[in-house]
Amino acid sequence: MRVTKEVAIQNRSKILETATELFKTRGIDNVSVADLMKAAGFTHGGFYNHFESKADLAIETIQYAFDRALDEISGESAAAAGASVSMAERLAYYLSPEHRDASNGGCPTGSLPVDVGRQSADAQRAFAKGLERYVGLVESVFPLSGDCKREAAIATLSRLVGAIILSRAVRDGNPGLSAEILRAARFDRED
Repeated sequence: MRVTKEVAIQNRSKILETATELFKTRGIDNVSVADLMKAAGFTHGGFYNHFESKADLAIETIQYAFDRALDEISGESAAAAGASVSMAERLAYYLSPEHRDASNGGCPTGSLPVDVGRQSADAQRAFAKGLERYVGLVESVFPLSGDCKREAAIATLSRLVGAIILSRAVRDGNPGLSAEILRAARFDRED
């Protein structure tokens, strides 16, 4: 049976959406094409109608994950739904146990970096493009100034991402330390 162009686009989006969640929760190398396609509700052979290889899928999934995350962070999704969430509220959520424990893996910056470091240079470039967009967002939102604005934005982003990664790494082994890491990285603390 022939699939219409519109259905093919929907199927591709479903594969990317499923790959994003699986890659963020299980790791890129821990998800087979067969597992991905089964989770997306398609046959294994159908994968090659949409992607040349798993490496190509990884690159597109990284781009897709950043697009979705940046849409959420920038508030476009919330604005479309009529909601208003401040950046302070977004940061509080990022450094929360709820985000740390998110079943969908949360933000790509906190769930994909180690895996991407083991992927091709093309996958790393895709991640770098998404990361550059995050740096730009931090530069535009935080009261940073002077010659070191970009450096300060990178340091701020590193603080956020590092805290979520470390907190996840010890979540079950040392829950107290996990919570302490999240608290220490918060921007609204009274020191």
